[in-house]
Amino acid sequence: HAEAAPAAAPAADTPVVREGAREIAVSGAKFEILFDKMTGELASFVSRGTELVASGPVPNFWRAPTDNDFGNGLDRRASLWRTASRFRRLTSMSAAADDAGRAVVTVVYELARRAATHTIRYVVSGDGWVRIENSFVPTSQDGQPEIPRIGLRLAMPHGFDRIRYFGRGPQENYVDRRTASFVGLYETTLAEQVLPYVTPQEYGNRTDTRWLSVRNDRGDGLLFAGRPLFEFSALPYLPEDLTLPERGAGHPFDAFRRETTCLTIDMAQMGVGGDDSWGARVHPEYTIPARACAFVVLVRPLHGSDDPADPGLRR
Repeated sequence: HAEAAPAAAPAADTPVVREGAREIAVSGAKFEILFDKMTGELASFVSRGTELVASGPVPNFWRAPTDNDFGNGLDRRASLWRTASRFRRLTSMSAAADDAGRAVVTVVYELARRAATHTIRYVVSGDGWVRIENSFVPTSQDGQPEIPRIGLRLAMPHGFDRIRYFGRGPQENYVDRRTASFVGLYETTLAEQVLPYVTPQEYGNRTDTRWLSVRNDRGDGLLFAGRPLFEFSALPYLPEDLTLPERGAGHPFDAFRRETTCLTIDMAQMGVGGDDSWGARVHPEYTIPARACAFVVLVRPLHGSDDPADPGLRR
């Protein structure tokens, strides 16, 4: 990363932006974030010498079809959003400073099959806070299928497996399956998130989340805070890893298990339905129509004894 190396240590409240041929670097006294100019992705987030990101946030609108989804044809009906999640074209990328002295990196994607445009603004403060502002605009609001989810997916390196969150739990829950899951403070591990469904499919979601921390055994990690709420899952699988070509076509041991911690951070995910498993769709109030929307997630590094429950860390 020499071509985008940071300048001398900046003042604590003012990040330094350096732009090279292939990267944009944003650095503060104790962190450096690198953005890849070829893909627009946040490629590295190093804080106090520890790499916190294996692969950075990218737009995500797909979930691995559940048994109910296969039964009502969502896997075929919503395939547009699977393609849009996998393939995108970077149309513009820029770096600037705002009036508050923060660095702003703006990335604009055109999603595959011209399904929509998705803009991500990374607003970086000098203390390592990153405000991720998302704007999603579908190309057409007529004729596009419902969207399985609207959010981001990213991965953290091996060993970041300690999960703590304030939201609904302790079991998995979805917008139409959450009244038996109560809002509270929960702790779990990545291994405990893996559930033995007979066939691979979407699972492990948590709704109404205020904040989430994912850390290693030294206390290093990331804190995610919703504005106001978000949904998340933390698994050793990406949605594509759990996507089957047809219902019942595989078993859990067939799914490729990754060494990373794969996170989905969603503004919303549609319900799972279940009136029956051979045709009934998710109720309309629990679906996501193709409409323009915006959402914000705040991210900051955690180290040592930092307490994610401290409101001061989520200002």
